[in-house]
Amino acid sequence: MLRSRPITILSFIVLFVLAATMIVPLWSVAATAFSTKFGSLQPGVILWPNPWSLEGFDTLFRRLNFLLPFANTFYVTIVGTTLHVLLSALGGYVLAHEELPGRHIIAGIILLTLTIPSQVILVPLFVVFKQFQLLNTLLSLIVSELVSAFSILLMKTYFEQVPKTMIESARLDGAGHFKLLKDFYFPLALPGVVTVAAFQVVHKYNLFVEPLLFIRDPQKVTLQIALQSVILGESATSTNDFIAPNVTMAAIVVALVPLLIFYPFMQRYLIRGLTLGGVKE
Repeated sequence: MLRSRPITILSFIVLFVLAATMIVPLWSVAATAFSTKFGSLQPGVILWPNPWSLEGFDTLFRRLNFLLPFANTFYVTIVGTTLHVLLSALGGYVLAHEELPGRHIIAGIILLTLTIPSQVILVPLFVVFKQFQLLNTLLSLIVSELVSAFSILLMKTYFEQVPKTMIESARLDGAGHFKLLKDFYFPLALPGVVTVAAFQVVHKYNLFVEPLLFIRDPQKVTLQIALQSVILGESATSTNDFIAPNVTMAAIVVALVPLLIFYPFMQRYLIRGLTLGGVKE
């Protein structure tokens, strides 16, 4: 007990220092965002609004029209995540059936695609999108990585845990594939469905390389590209292009808020989904 006490105190100190290295920068971002233009230009680290003001947010939404990329990102995230979950569930549903010939070989081929870096297929994707006239459209961001091996295999693992006796009884009652998927597989594998959706929401929301390559229309830029433009504007030497630090930090706060709201509600599903997904009864 006496030996464990210094270790416990040391652990708390280390954790406190680590937490401070993450919390203080975020606190400074928020404090700068709620400062005036001239207050945000003051040297040093700002830990309190100097003085309190919404000037940065007003400039962000009125002058820079930050609401448009925000709406574009939400559209791509919601539509892309919905289609991703549905297609991954369909793929996992098929692979979960033992009567499917060669299902282990198919699952192995899907697993091999995890070894291919996503950056490798960007150029082929660009060529395909150009041929189908999908460049400069939000559809290109939705279609990009519409399915993934991780999501399909995770759904397969969950669907395999659904009691076979329940499925056989439903089939005897005349249930088809759609009814089985809707009334049995989806509800019983809800942690897996939410896990796939949560990871995809974060992925689509943070898209950067794809919109940088596929989108040239200013009306269709996404949040991360607009955020990059704001950050580059802060380092501009021209007076007309210069963006004050409070506007830049306001953009970062606006980009962070949806994820900060999203994580607490999805945390239990994420943890439960990742722990139960690899356990077979």
